[in-house]
Amino acid sequence: MAPQENSNEPPREWRGWGHWLKQEFTIDKRFIPIKCIIFFFTGGVVAFIPYLTLHMQQLGLNVEEIAIMYAVLPIASLLGPPATGMIADKFGKYNIMFIINIILTGVFHTLMLQVPPVPGNAVTFECDTGGHSLVWEQCDDCYDLRNNTDAALTIRFCKYECENAPEDVQLCLSNAFTTTCNSYNATDKIKINGTLFAPWMEEGQQCFHTWREIDFEGNVYNNLTCNSPCPMKCQVFGEKTCHEMLDKNAPPMTFWSYFVLRLIATFFLGSSFTMMDAVTLAQINKQGGEFGKQRVMTMVGFSIIPLIAGIIIDRIGEKTGVIDYMPAFYLGDALLLLAVFLVSRLPLEVELPEESLTKGLKEIITRVEIDIFMILILIMGTNYGFIESYLFVYLKELNAPNYLLGLTMTTGCMISIPMLFWADPIVDKMGRHNVFLVSFLAYAVRMFGYAYITNPWMCFPFETLEVFTYQLMWVAAATYCPILAPKGLLATMTGMAGAMHYSFGKGLGAFAGGYLIASLNTAGAFKVFGGVALFGAVFYFLIHHCYMKKLVEKREKEYEITKAEEDSKVSELEVMQSKDRRVSRVSTYSRKSSVDQNGRRLSVVDVLM
Repeated sequence: MAPQENSNEPPREWRGWGHWLKQEFTIDKRFIPIKCIIFFFTGGVVAFIPYLTLHMQQLGLNVEEIAIMYAVLPIASLLGPPATGMIADKFGKYNIMFIINIILTGVFHTLMLQVPPVPGNAVTFECDTGGHSLVWEQCDDCYDLRNNTDAALTIRFCKYECENAPEDVQLCLSNAFTTTCNSYNATDKIKINGTLFAPWMEEGQQCFHTWREIDFEGNVYNNLTCNSPCPMKCQVFGEKTCHEMLDKNAPPMTFWSYFVLRLIATFFLGSSFTMMDAVTLAQINKQGGEFGKQRVMTMVGFSIIPLIAGIIIDRIGEKTGVIDYMPAFYLGDALLLLAVFLVSRLPLEVELPEESLTKGLKEIITRVEIDIFMILILIMGTNYGFIESYLFVYLKELNAPNYLLGLTMTTGCMISIPMLFWADPIVDKMGRHNVFLVSFLAYAVRMFGYAYITNPWMCFPFETLEVFTYQLMWVAAATYCPILAPKGLLATMTGMAGAMHYSFGKGLGAFAGGYLIASLNTAGAFKVFGGVALFGAVFYFLIHHCYMKKLVEKREKEYEITKAEEDSKVSELEVMQSKDRRVSRVSTYSRKSSVDQNGRRLSVVDVLM
């Protein structure tokens, strides 16, 4: 990106599309480090963030426990960004605060991999030519309760217990009239729905059940066998019957250990995003540039890294037979370390605030236009949080593969890159109030659209709307912060805005979404949040035209005047520094060459001549 022109210079004449494209797409070398930092940091975070809810489910936490956790997490994410921003503003050490938060974000998220899962009762499917059985690892009080109950389970990763076994799996279903045999790969998902029958049990050891009245592809069968030369075992997935009774007896170690680590990790995660924006805005204010063009690297990270993480998880899962999210966390850690190294090498000077932080914070809180802006960001944050927390869960309910989950982020991000490249002039042309309004309407379309899809691949048209709901909206919000913030409190203002959207709003959306899903269903929860987005659009339209419009215009004029004065001071300082350097060079030169060839002593004027 080329540096911005001085606003006092006359506009350059049009010199053709070739010259314009060359000027527009020329990369400003001054911003290469900040672009790389943004890429490595956002890429490192999104490598594991999309899988946190799935990881909680894998540990055995139920929907209600996840919702409780998301209800408390906003407290940490709400406190983190403002606290970090105030410390950074007080000492002017943006780089150090950013590094500390990045490191601790990676450490505490990785520690969550060490949380022990909820003890469960593993189930396997065993089958041979004589019949089949579902084998529970332990017998418990649920044995009799499972009898004559319907169970829809999925068997996968089947293995024969003999040498030279065939690669395919052949299941045969039969009734009094017909027998049907089907062949599958060992990794295929085979869904079977039938009524459980308890023929026998081994006291204190294993429990055995079989299926009867099996509903398969529209027909009902009463017997299931495997046409194989030796016994076969498969893993069983799905809702285990009588799981509520087992959950009651499970120790709380899993919930509390995960909760504490996640609470600390969320504190530093929100703070890291705040410091990334603060560092970027400080660089732009110092050297000139456009915020949107720097955030292009955010989208590059969002589009590439989740897809790579999803492919790695799927490939390892196919080989081991177990879905493990650990590679995503380690990939994220590696990228975060690269970001830390680059931040440590980034030269950055920030001016200290002219007044105390307490007085500045009070001014931020008491300004009505800032309060309305925070409410606006909060409502959009709830929609953002619900999508981030439960979209993958919803797509999994629609049987989406893991690579599709990463591909959804890739699609939205790739489409967002061109928009971000010209985001700043688009925001200036549209006006921030119109950008916010369009963002609310786009959220409503996304929410209602997700609610009515029946195939996970149908989500992609709605993913493209992320251009308006997140990318363009946050450029407008972030560039709004320098206009609203008191002098010297940019990091504090950015931290409060980030906390409202990414922390409190996101947590509130995840918390409300969890209870809506439990009481309604996932599609119904999407409809409710679609209504919330429509309410936000109407609220902001009315409040802006009835109250905010003139007040915002006043703040923008004040900001332009202040910025012009600061630019003038910088120009004067550069001129003075240039004169000092010239005089220094003259003094040095005069000491070395103070006598001419005839032995006459030269004056400074002679040297300059």
